[in-house]
Amino acid sequence: MAKKVLRVNFLERITTVYGEIAIAQVTKTGGLLYVQGGCHQSESDGKGVSLSTYIHAIYGLVRQAQARSVLMIGCGGGTLATMLSAQGIAVTIVDINPASRHVARRYFGVPDSIPFHVEDGAAYLTRGKSKFDAIVLDAYHASEIPEHLTSPEFFQAAAARLNRRKGLLVANVFLKNDADRAARRLAATMTEVWPEVRMLDEPGALERNVIIMAGDVAALAEPWLELKPRTAADDIRAGLKLLKFQTLP
Repeated sequence: MAKKVLRVNFLERITTVYGEIAIAQVTKTGGLLYVQGGCHQSESDGKGVSLSTYIHAIYGLVRQAQARSVLMIGCGGGTLATMLSAQGIAVTIVDINPASRHVARRYFGVPDSIPFHVEDGAAYLTRGKSKFDAIVLDAYHASEIPEHLTSPEFFQAAAARLNRRKGLLVANVFLKNDADRAARRLAATMTEVWPEVRMLDEPGALERNVIIMAGDVAALAEPWLELKPRTAADDIRAGLKLLKFQTLP
């Protein structure tokens, strides 16, 4: 069977010190793609709703936690911010790449009212005092989380910026395969700061996103599709059903 070719129209290319950002529109569906440094970072239905299963998983977990204020470290296209803000949740974004702000607002529906800080996520945590109900870590350089955003010191700084009673930290970790231990290493580091850490994964899948959460996580259930995109809803719903909580040491 011949492989399907995805036909796209490139809308903009931006050269940055973190790699070229390319924004493309899928001809058939009108969806938008965000590609940076050759890696697929974001995809939306063209109206600001993500077409990535892991984004819907994080969205569902944050909504379950009843977070009213969310700090996002790492933006990409910013679809998560668009989706959360549409529900009246106060979102703050931090991203080290200044081009991300332009892309998120122009192509992925991130409102101008959302504060957007162009700086390193760890630096932002240590210089401020404002508290958040949830912090989402989804910051990448190519396919790796910058090392300083995976340290005990970083998570201690994050914990200090969470509302203690119902604070939630959620991290997205990309795995190549089952032999890739990056997610479990990160979870082990997080247990040095939080007594309760959980992991949502689809073991056996190749090149997958794993969600690690810490803080007020005991009552969280496996997420389901809450916000339906214009296209690919059935695929996302099926993908969410494959995500299961895993046993951690």
